[in-house]
Amino acid sequence: MLIAIAGPTASGKTTLAGLLKKKLGSKKTVIVGQDNYYKNRIDLNLKQRKMINFDHLNSFDWKLLINHLKLLKENKSVYVPLYDFKLSKRCAKIKKVTPREFIILEGLMPFFDKAMRKLIDFKIYVHSDNAICLARRLKRDTKERGDSIETVCRRYFKDVLPMQKKFVEPQKRWADLIING
Repeated sequence: MLIAIAGPTASGKTTLAGLLKKKLGSKKTVIVGQDNYYKNRIDLNLKQRKMINFDHLNSFDWKLLINHLKLLKENKSVYVPLYDFKLSKRCAKIKKVTPREFIILEGLMPFFDKAMRKLIDFKIYVHSDNAICLARRLKRDTKERGDSIETVCRRYFKDVLPMQKKFVEPQKRWADLIING
């Protein structure tokens, strides 16, 4: 069963995925993060990559993600790319993901794409107040990703919120369950 969790940045998607995995059984559940499927823009230098709007629909490698989910649902292992947020590119390392009874996909917009929606058995949308999301993102991105407070705020208001309204929030209409993050 493929369960997808969508919602705004820092709304609690990863936390919910972890809680679901614990409840469903760690040995029966695998989590796939949509963040690992950002396009690998190694044709750009670091400064250029840092300017990419990662909250836009086109920043994901949809073809690879859909293919991997299909394979997992067919009970076949996949090699998931790992994404380095400090360098804004994929790592050299990949991670083997073996299929489980429950596959949890969590990310900004996992059910925006029609082909993806067809694969998903249950869709959860995590709603969270923008002020809470910004506070969580500030904490995460300054601590884990090495961004400055100014950079996080600039991106949040310039990229994140407009893309949230355009791509993330419209997914509510396809959700089987909407929860407060």
